[in-house]
Amino acid sequence: MNARKYVIADIEATGLGVDKEIIEVALITFQEGKVTDVYQTLVNPLVGLSAFVSDLTQISKRELNEAPKFYEVAEAIMHRLDGATLVSHNIDFDYELLKKKFAELDKSLELKTFCTLKMSQELIPGLKSYSLDSLCKFFEIKNKDRHRALGDAEAALELFKELQNLRLPKRAKIYFLPHHEKDLKKISSRAGLLYFKNEEGRVIRLETAFNMEKKARELLEVCLDNKQLLTECSKVEAEATGSALIAEFKKDRFTPVHFKWIVTVEVKHYGRKFFAIKKFSPELQGWSYKDEASALAKLKELIRLMPKPQFAYREGAPSKEEVLAHNGVVDKLLKDVILPAENLVIFGEGRSMGEKSFILVRGGDVVGFGHTEHEMEDVFLSPEKYITGRPTQKIMARNQVIQYLRVLKNLRHKTESWRELARSNN
Repeated sequence: MNARKYVIADIEATGLGVDKEIIEVALITFQEGKVTDVYQTLVNPLVGLSAFVSDLTQISKRELNEAPKFYEVAEAIMHRLDGATLVSHNIDFDYELLKKKFAELDKSLELKTFCTLKMSQELIPGLKSYSLDSLCKFFEIKNKDRHRALGDAEAALELFKELQNLRLPKRAKIYFLPHHEKDLKKISSRAGLLYFKNEEGRVIRLETAFNMEKKARELLEVCLDNKQLLTECSKVEAEATGSALIAEFKKDRFTPVHFKWIVTVEVKHYGRKFFAIKKFSPELQGWSYKDEASALAKLKELIRLMPKPQFAYREGAPSKEEVLAHNGVVDKLLKDVILPAENLVIFGEGRSMGEKSFILVRGGDVVGFGHTEHEMEDVFLSPEKYITGRPTQKIMARNQVIQYLRVLKNLRHKTESWRELARSNN
């Protein structure tokens, strides 16, 4: 909090119409992180007071008849507002009413303003209500004297401080929207697929995760980075799979991918291997892409990784040793998109205690996956018997397995493993 002078204001009035008049004013001066002045007064509106407003505020007509007129307190109010930033919940209401009353006295009121309502809408996207009551509940702020100027000003001050903290890069407390908080409590910390849905129940986003609870909390934490999802998401549901890889297969059902290009390997003069872009074919090994620009970018990256020719100018064919060295680099790079074995079973955690997941690869294709409480040796001997699901996009599934096994290889604490199958194993 800087040294700027803030005055948190709340005004009670005879109503909301254009002919509204002030009946109570509260001003709290806040500077350098502390309250330096508190001012509160009733104001005689010189007009009648409805029973509704009297019941709401618990201010009687008799109290107002005995209260000072606005012109009698105007100087005290102006003195406190001088050089300050006016803070209010719904600043348009309070500021415009103050300007109107000062204009009646031929005085101008021009202040910098800060609206806790507008800032709340900016910093807490997706909240069902931005009333002072709702925001006090969200931040656990106690308001003991609601609909009285001083009580509401004190609540607005606490809200102002919470919003200032929420704007900081590092926050002491993490917040979630109330309707998200209920869903988050139901989400498992196991791997699986998250479904983020809008008010109509339509899925607006899918996310796979090793830890669904952690991922959901990251995406639904109240912060500007999550603004779009917070605004659109009314509900989050989870489907446990135990394996993040199986979650990827399930996600593919909703997000079909059609590859058009592939960066693959060709053999040219003298038996040397070269990377080249071709029209996609499932028989080719390489990096698959939906668009040509991405394929070209990958090709350029691979070319940069290749060793430069030993000689700028030469006559005759390169030596056998040069060709083998060159091809060795190509083969090493190509390993990124080649399975470690054509036939394997990948074992992982299950959806609950005692259960395990598995993924079966045959002939380089992902043929199925499942969950079982049987021993790993039983599954390994006859994996087809335990299959309960199959990927809908084989090429995508194969690529996901390759990338996943690369990640698994580098993990310090492995929760999954794979074993090679003999091709004849049934």
